[in-house]
Amino acid sequence: MARPELEHVVAIPTGSPRSPAFDVDGSDLWGRDRTVRVASPGSWTLLLFLGSHCDGCRPFWELPRSPSACGLEPQDAAVIVTRGPRRERADVLAVLMGEGLAEMPHALVMSDSAWVRYRVHGAPFFVLLDGACVVSEGVAWSVEQLASDVRRARRRQCGQADDAHHARR
Repeated sequence: MARPELEHVVAIPTGSPRSPAFDVDGSDLWGRDRTVRVASPGSWTLLLFLGSHCDGCRPFWELPRSPSACGLEPQDAAVIVTRGPRRERADVLAVLMGEGLAEMPHALVMSDSAWVRYRVHGAPFFVLLDGACVVSEGVAWSVEQLASDVRRARRRQCGQADDAHHARR
């Protein structure tokens, strides 16, 4: 059996070694400059890289409304990151986000640079940050899978912090 051509295959980033967390600069749905602060130790942020033309993205548009649905704690943030205004239409994004969510100031940022900095090649993709580093990332296949990946990464990260704390004693 012949091997398939692999010349167009793109590797999925792994976040290893622990890549630094970068604040996300872009614009909101109204074209105003917007920065999502994710580089602050002690806070967790889930970046959801979505697109309006992506059928697989549909289940993820409302997640900023309920962070616990994707494995986060209530004080954590889930932020949708789309391509910039040259590639996405704000009116279409507002409809996808649903009533009320489009008005949440930290629910969405349109940013081509974030896709480059976090090495995202396609949607739906997620990047989980612990305020300092990328602790998990990957393709978002379903909300359930995403929540499981987030919970597992948080447990692993908290376990490492506990291990380091006990080692210093």
